[in-house]
Amino acid sequence: MVTPRRAWLVAVGDELLNGRTVDTNSGFMQRCLADHGLHTDAVLVVPDRAERIMSALEGTPAGALVILTGGLGPTRDDLTAATVATWSDRPLTENAIVADHLRALCERNNFPYRENMIKQGLLPNGFEALINPLGTAPAMVGEAHGRTLVLLPGVPQEMRALWPQVSAWLSDRGLQGQRLPSVLMRTARFSEPGLAKATESLRENHPGLDWSWWLTRWGVDVQASVADTDADLPEGLADRLAAELGDRVYARDLRGLNEVVQADLIAADRTVAVAESCTGGMLGAALTEMPGSSACFLGGALTYADDIKSVALGVSPETLSVHGAVSLETAREMAAGCRERFGGDYALSITGVAGPDGGTVDKPVGTICLGLASAQGVYAGRYRLGPHRYRNRELSVSFALDALRRHVAHGVDPFAGAEGEVRR
Repeated sequence: MVTPRRAWLVAVGDELLNGRTVDTNSGFMQRCLADHGLHTDAVLVVPDRAERIMSALEGTPAGALVILTGGLGPTRDDLTAATVATWSDRPLTENAIVADHLRALCERNNFPYRENMIKQGLLPNGFEALINPLGTAPAMVGEAHGRTLVLLPGVPQEMRALWPQVSAWLSDRGLQGQRLPSVLMRTARFSEPGLAKATESLRENHPGLDWSWWLTRWGVDVQASVADTDADLPEGLADRLAAELGDRVYARDLRGLNEVVQADLIAADRTVAVAESCTGGMLGAALTEMPGSSACFLGGALTYADDIKSVALGVSPETLSVHGAVSLETAREMAAGCRERFGGDYALSITGVAGPDGGTVDKPVGTICLGLASAQGVYAGRYRLGPHRYRNRELSVSFALDALRRHVAHGVDPFAGAEGEVRR
């Protein structure tokens, strides 16, 4: 049995190359493979063409774990299984377990068991099937030409639902390496230069470590790793790093900020509602992405126009006239009105100039105002972001969630000192 220590990912699909679909599967798998101690050497994206899939397979080294996503469906352009069968000299053979599963599925749904379903029960000879809990195309796992091959559907929900079975299959065969010891901190409200400066002294004191940081949906992550598996992290490094970064650290694992906030709310038996303007529903969407959100999320008001802020949330027309929609005063009244109307323990509000137009000298593009209302009081903070509309909306959601996280934990004004801060 070949024991790979490196992984190659091959994403198959015309839609990934013409801009219709973004490949989110590869990033997910890289994180999952890291849990197995497997490092990704390359990510290849190829069209639904047998010769291109074949070329990608030929380009992988012997001993590698090769994971292909996409091209396992019922249509004529789904060629991955057939191409792997040809490349590996393993002709397609009906898998009885998959065929029985698909027949039963068709019977339950009063759907004929036709050629398109029969096709998905054909696997390269000798490959094992992992039944898809959300769809019809199974995962396929096996060995060929010194590689370990994993074929997965390209639909992200199906691929992720199948991953626990793939992970178990890899573990059962000892297909894992040794993870390099590392420390990860996920932060909000940091810019990349700001995070680099905050970690400067630690990096100078530990030049032998590999330091890296990268932008995320929520802010910036930082990681320190040893250079090889024989080395250990300096004792107490994680605590010293956390102390340097302070309350901007929301997780030391791969959970997203919205996951952390949901867990904190549920643990505290608290609820939240939201009032949004420039983010257009992104805050509510972030709070309802995970299963179990109904235990803590009540609902939201999408109040884009000024008069709707008054009608739906009770924002004073005078406040809007004197201070404007993008102001601390409006953010406070939005949050207070939202909490009153929804009856939650907490309410968050967001109003801002997302851009690229609409800015003024006093309120340039990237100006956002956040509000938070709770039993402890009503708070508001103003931040300056950058010129990019989507990133401004994304960071507005992050800053609002992080304010709630800190307020749930400590019950203090989460915007103290926020006035005039510049974040990118």
